[in-house]
This record gives sequence, C-alpha cells and structure tokens, in this order.
Amino acid sequence: MGLRFRKSINLGGGFKINLSKSGIGYSWGVKGFRVTKTAKGINRRTTSIPGTGISHVSENKKKSNSVSTPTINNKHQTTQIIEDANTYETHEIKNAIATEIVSEGLEDMLASATTALKLRKIATITFWITLILGFYNPLFLILTVVSAIAFFIINKKGIIDLSYTFEDDQETIATERITPLLKISNSQKIWYLTQTSKVIDKKYSAGASDLVKRKSCSTSSKLPFPFKTNAEVIVFTLGSEKLLFLPDKLFVIQGTKIGALNYTDVNISINACHFIEDESVPHDAHIVDHTWKYVNKQGGPDKRFSDNKKLPICLYGKMIIKSSSGLDTVIIFSKFDNNDI
Repeated sequence: MGLRFRKSINLGGGFKINLSKSGIGYSWGVKGFRVTKTAKGINRRTTSIPGTGISHVSENKKKSNSVSTPTINNKHQTTQIIEDANTYETHEIKNAIATEIVSEGLEDMLASATTALKLRKIATITFWITLILGFYNPLFLILTVVSAIAFFIINKKGIIDLSYTFEDDQETIATERITPLLKISNSQKIWYLTQTSKVIDKKYSAGASDLVKRKSCSTSSKLPFPFKTNAEVIVFTLGSEKLLFLPDKLFVIQGTKIGALNYTDVNISINACHFIEDESVPHDAHIVDHTWKYVNKQGGPDKRFSDNKKLPICLYGKMIIKSSSGLDTVIIFSKFDNNDI
C-alpha cells in the first residue's frame, strides 16, 4: 500500500509517506535539506547546494521496538453499571497529552498540522474580538475583515491531503483494520468510559463487582481540519477529543494539540461485556438476563427496598485502545455480535 502526502500550503516543509510490505517510510524537508526514514529503519539526511550538483548523504539505522498488534478477543468481561458511591480503587481513564502520543518519524508532519490549527484558532479569536470592539470603534472592523479573509485562506490552503494508493494485498489489510470500527460506528449507542471503580458492597450495585462512569460518543466518516483523504476512515469524538482511524495510523486531536501513532505502536482489543443498564436499552442491544437495583445474598431482589426496580443485563461490546506512550481509551457500544467482529 502506498501513500502520498501532499500539502496545499508550506507550513513546515514538503512531506511524503510511503507504505509497503517492508513497512512505512517518511520523507520531509526543504530545498537543500531533506530527511528520510526508510521502511527498513534507515535514517538518511541529504544536504545539498542547489544548482551545483554538490550533496552529502549520511545514514544511520535505528533498532525498531517490538510492540503488540491489534487483537480481537470475544471473552466476556465483568458486569458493569454506572454508580457514584460504594466504590474504591477508582481509576480515571484518560489519554495523555496528544503531543506525547507520537510514533517516531511523524513529528514533522504533526508540526505542520499543529501550525494550521493554531493559525485558524488565532484567526477565529481575532475575528470575534475585533467584531465586538467594532461596535465601539469602527476601525476595528478592518481587522475583522482581515481575520475573516485569513480564516478562509487557512481553511483552504492549510489542508493536509493524505492520498492513498494500494499495492498487492495492502488494501485488504486496511479493510480488515477499518471494518470492525465501521460496525462499531453503526451502533445506536456508543459511550466512552471516564472512570472505573471496584465495589465495596454488591448489594447496592445490582450485583456488579465493577462500576463505571460513561459519556456519549459520536462518530463520523469525515476527517476534521486540517486533514482530508480519499480513503475510508472513522472518527470517534470523545468530548473535546477526537480519535482519527486511518488505514496506516491513528491520530489524536485535543484542541490544537495533535498526536499520531502507527498501528504497530497501538494495542486494540475488542471483546464482549455484560452491562447492567439503568437507562433505556438501545434497540440493537441484546438483553441476556435481568437483575435488581438492590440484590440479596442469593442474587435475588432485596425486598427491604420499595424502589427495587428490575434492571436488564445487556450484551455490549467493549473496545480498549492503549499504547505505551499514554493512549488510554475505552469505548462501549450497544451493537455486538460475535459473528460480525
């Protein structure tokens, strides 16, 4: 699979990315200087004097780190439910700062994308500030117009175009990587977890041994600014954070901060979990059993509580995304089928 990286505006040098059976190769630089990392791990620096034909090339090879690849595991996990009390060993689930989540060789490309995001943010802030000040002094409206024009130019020219071409069986590999994510995105309900805890007394947690906090997650098949591509992609929006799944890498966007990982640096597992649902059950979810808000030692309803309602136990899917650089995301989705994943 080959990938060409085209830039519509020069925000930090020209970039090229090439994918092959041997791995991923990157190249970036300016006139007279170029840095190349080949698929075999060779780092090459080429320095030249334009117009003279004189150049100098230096190379060195770095050892590649052994990492786990994405896996799928259909083993059922511990029953879960959302609660606020009766817990211990609480663990916050959140990603590290995006700029720390970077695979080797992607730093320069991310620097260009970050520059585009920052410039657009500056143009946006300037537009609104000068527009407000324009009500008091019309001269500020000149800056309003200038910032609006700047925003338009950045939106058009700051795009980083990821144009994919596939060779041999590389398209099949990319399809197999994206297909499970597409099926997850088709779920009626998708959440991301922000916290997990152990239960002190299962009696007050509907019999669950682990409790979680979750928030709604949305998905899209279109990349946000400053990226665009001709390939099939999936974007998960987790509050103010976005995860962009492309054929060869995963982007993390947090405001104007961007991280990116090659899939060899990411561990993705998808499995089933039983979830005690205290909200409405999504229409595409499977109810596998029932329990009660308060349970007795035998697992039945504790009759001492008058508001002891019956709760469905749903079969949901769980996707865990981790990396050694600080990526830590857990996504729960309502539509899970062992035959589909």
